[in-house]
Amino acid sequence: MDSGGPPGPQPLRKVRTYKKTPAALPIPSLPPPPPPEAASYHPLASIRQDPAHTHLDIPNETPEFPHAQPRLRAIRQNAAEKESQKFEKMEELLKDLPFDNLGDFLAILFHNRPHGEPDRRGTTHSVMVARFLHGLDNIRMSDILPLIYHHRSGYPSINSANSDEQNLMFATHGSPDEIRNARPYMSTWATRLVAVEVRRQVGRLTKDDPTDPTHHVHLRAATNERSKAHVVTWRDLGNWSLKKLESRYWRRGAGDLAMFITEAAAAPAFEGGVAVVRARRPHPMIQISAMASFIISRNRCANGDLAMILGIWHFACKSHVDVKRVYCRLGNSVAATTSRAALNSMTAGSMEELRADVGSALEGGEMPVCLILDNVQEYFEVNEQGIGRQNELKVGTAGTSIVLDECAPGAFDAKDHHDRVAKNERRLLTHDALFDDLDFPHLRRVIPLHWARVLVEFSPHFLPLLNSIAALFRSSPVARRRMREGRKMKGQPLGTNGERSTETQGMERAVKDFENQMGLNPELTKAFLFWIRGDGASYANILRLTKYCAPIGTFPNKVATPEIWHTGATDLNSTSANHYGPAACTDPSSLSKCSNAAGLKRPSNIKSCDYYPTVRNLTLIWTAHVLDCWRVFFGVDDLHAHIESLAAKNELPDLDAILRDASTLTDRYTSQAAILRSLSARTSTNPALANKIPNGSPWVPPLAASSNGVDGTHPPPPSKDSDAPKVHEEKEDFDGDRVLRNSQIFLTDFGWWLEFASAVPEGDIGRVWEIMKVWIFKFAGSSHQNYMAYLLEVYCLLRYEASDALRDAILDHWLLNLSGELGKWIPGDLLQEHYNRWLEDMVQRHGGEFDNKFYRQTISPNVDHFLRMKEEIETAFSLKHRSKTHTSPHQRDELRLLLTMFKEEEVHLFREGRSMGHAAVNQFARGVRRMEEGKLRDWLEKSTCVGDFLAEINRLAADHPGAADPDIPTQPESPTPSEPNSPRPSSAHSIRSESSFTQEQNSARPPSSQSLRSTSSQSSDKSNRSTSSAQSSGSARSFISELNTIDPNEPEDDGDDRTGCRLDSGSTMAMWSDPETAKMNHIDEDEEEDDDDTVYPEEEIPDPKINPYLDEEEIM
Repeated sequence: MDSGGPPGPQPLRKVRTYKKTPAALPIPSLPPPPPPEAASYHPLASIRQDPAHTHLDIPNETPEFPHAQPRLRAIRQNAAEKESQKFEKMEELLKDLPFDNLGDFLAILFHNRPHGEPDRRGTTHSVMVARFLHGLDNIRMSDILPLIYHHRSGYPSINSANSDEQNLMFATHGSPDEIRNARPYMSTWATRLVAVEVRRQVGRLTKDDPTDPTHHVHLRAATNERSKAHVVTWRDLGNWSLKKLESRYWRRGAGDLAMFITEAAAAPAFEGGVAVVRARRPHPMIQISAMASFIISRNRCANGDLAMILGIWHFACKSHVDVKRVYCRLGNSVAATTSRAALNSMTAGSMEELRADVGSALEGGEMPVCLILDNVQEYFEVNEQGIGRQNELKVGTAGTSIVLDECAPGAFDAKDHHDRVAKNERRLLTHDALFDDLDFPHLRRVIPLHWARVLVEFSPHFLPLLNSIAALFRSSPVARRRMREGRKMKGQPLGTNGERSTETQGMERAVKDFENQMGLNPELTKAFLFWIRGDGASYANILRLTKYCAPIGTFPNKVATPEIWHTGATDLNSTSANHYGPAACTDPSSLSKCSNAAGLKRPSNIKSCDYYPTVRNLTLIWTAHVLDCWRVFFGVDDLHAHIESLAAKNELPDLDAILRDASTLTDRYTSQAAILRSLSARTSTNPALANKIPNGSPWVPPLAASSNGVDGTHPPPPSKDSDAPKVHEEKEDFDGDRVLRNSQIFLTDFGWWLEFASAVPEGDIGRVWEIMKVWIFKFAGSSHQNYMAYLLEVYCLLRYEASDALRDAILDHWLLNLSGELGKWIPGDLLQEHYNRWLEDMVQRHGGEFDNKFYRQTISPNVDHFLRMKEEIETAFSLKHRSKTHTSPHQRDELRLLLTMFKEEEVHLFREGRSMGHAAVNQFARGVRRMEEGKLRDWLEKSTCVGDFLAEINRLAADHPGAADPDIPTQPESPTPSEPNSPRPSSAHSIRSESSFTQEQNSARPPSSQSLRSTSSQSSDKSNRSTSSAQSSGSARSFISELNTIDPNEPEDDGDDRTGCRLDSGSTMAMWSDPETAKMNHIDEDEEEDDDDTVYPEEEIPDPKINPYLDEEEIM
């Protein structure tokens, strides 16, 4: 009974197994031999006799061995036998061929059924043809076609009836069907086939590349709103590359046939199937040019590969109109009108992009741009004058927008700046505090590096040390505030206008025009500061506008700084005027004598000299001075021979030893104490001095010089030129060395300028600012009082009136680098001068005013691209960049002459009583003395008017809240230093990161409150207005006391000592309407004329096309 569970195991059953033994293998036995009568019998005899099997190759011979198997394969044959047998069979086959001729046979063999019809070929027929055409057999079409093409029967002989077909090889005309011979027909047929394919491939290249969305073959110069065509932009031209274009042509050729044919035509030779590329005139560039011409010939709108960019390039190179017309006809460039329309479209696109970026940043709470402006002028001469056609000076204003890319949030907050200005903390600035902020330890570190560099460059044995010296300049503690390496800034030139920026109202209109171009909406910008930069005259005009427009609020929220290049050029003019001396001066320390000795040209106007020739000459003379100081230090007659001797003995000093000796020399020749000691034999010959200048031979005035009054007691008659330097005459008791002192002052002054010039291309704004602080005192001691005031304004801005973020933003963007390359930093005004030179040159070519459409829309906004495009095209075509200037010849001979003169005259040795008619002024010491005597106080009384006005506005706003202007910051009245809770300047306002103003702030006593009320009271007598403080820092006071030691023989002021600080604030101008121009003009008694806007003759216009801080061949 089934219980529902699994079945139990089955019982096992025994099975009997058996082992099978294999059967014995049969042993074959030989068959019996056939009978003798059967010896001629063959097993296949019956088959051989059958007519149906006559095609089988059955051997007839009888085996040698009676018991051998019959042979079923043919006997092995060699290649010749096989080929012979094949030819025999071909002959038999062709005789029995059931076709009219061989052509009929081949036509049937390669029959290609029409589409839609049944295939009439048999299976064997179709399979064999398919295998052959697919190349599956051993012999393929690649073996057959050359046999046919090169067959001697395929080419007509000269005696044949069709001999004229010899001229039909690769024929491009006529019908190929009329050609009988095979070779002419095949070449012609292939030519026509290739032509069709090339046309198809070139037609494909007239369309955009679907794999590259940035590529546009069709670049429209202009379009309307209905058209969807792509309008050309600078980004399209910036993405252009000859390598990319070549790669695209090969990739999109669908077999590369067009490029292959052009390469076969252009390549000079082929090696191993690869085209040889020459170094001169490489053929790939010629290929690309030809292909681009083919494309625009097929489609006149397909100009994006080469024609458009070359059309803009011709415009940038200012090519003649006939050149443009010819190249346009050749298909290499677009027409001139198309180029101009394209430039207008690209200007609109660039400005629209700029306005969009500015608007986006303003909405995000940041000011994204600043403005660099400068006046442009060019004298336009009319060949055929008449009514309305006269020679005139074309005047306008050009500007450039610079992107502020590295600013802290809130850097340009207007309210914060106004609050700081209203406090008027600049009143706390004292002479001692300003002097104490000069970083003399930094100068004692960096100036010896320049002296060491001169020695290293003098001898090739020291050249390996140059890289180490360059590294020291770029590393701490010499480097102060270097820009980040690789930083690339952006700028957009703006459209010019016809305003005169030298006039107050013209400057206001020019600034507002630039603001509109940048999209600075007054509603969005009222909470932000707008930074404007320019040369000295532009800076002074902006300051004046800020002061005049403050009561009515028409020029609000502006912060300005003077630019760096013009500041350096002004100091160069000051050095030139101070050190050239009389034209016929015999003093070897004067620049006139050095120029005459070395064959250098003396400037016609030493107060406003040509920039680049003067820099070159003064650098040579300064280098000669330094090398002669090294010669005196080593105590040798020939510095070069001394270095050669040390090199032969393997005793050359290392870099550390050179730097130690350079520090000794700079203390001996360029310190203010050393300059002061040269005035007295007692201090110069004091044996207690450890680093004194060696004594030279006793000084005996030359008889010739004494007879004509140059060095004698009777000076020569005064020069007819009142501005020419006067011959200096010493007093009777003079026992110093005027020649030595002149050389020391020149080494100091021009050494500061060289440090300033070398720091600019390195992007070290910290080193630049340290020199500019020194120049505050130097300008105060010179005739350039306006630049003293400019630098004081910047100093107070950075120290008292700018937040940390604003100060950093100004310092980090004061220098520009639009390429991102190391050593290519330039001042903003020099960049603008490069642009202005291009604009002013176009006036001579095109005429017109600076505010017409051609300059405002076509030229000015694209000038930066014009300057760069020429170099980019040269790079694309593997051309070396040409120098923008003539190569300067070496000055080794001039240097040798100067060294000989300095050695013979013992210029750098102390010779008691030596004076030779030239006395340079220690402008730094004079400036320190003037600042202490009241010049700083005068400037402070005038410059605090804006702060007083803002403080008064804030006080009125606090007293009458309902009448307050929402755009003017509300701040309580600024406390004066006379009040107990008067704020002290914060150390955070220091512009030097290594040191603070703590010592000065704790010790400097602010001016009295009576002197601060500049708007209501007159200044006190100058004799009672000293800004010295009894509690000033000891280091400053001890040094100032030495500088205040007046040289009794120092030349008097030349009458051009314009302080610019004579009037109190609030009484500096008078306004009236000019009846001729109907414009508002003003008289500003404290405003100084600036040399930057002087209209020079053509040969005297400074040429700022080259960066003076780089090599002369380097261009931005």
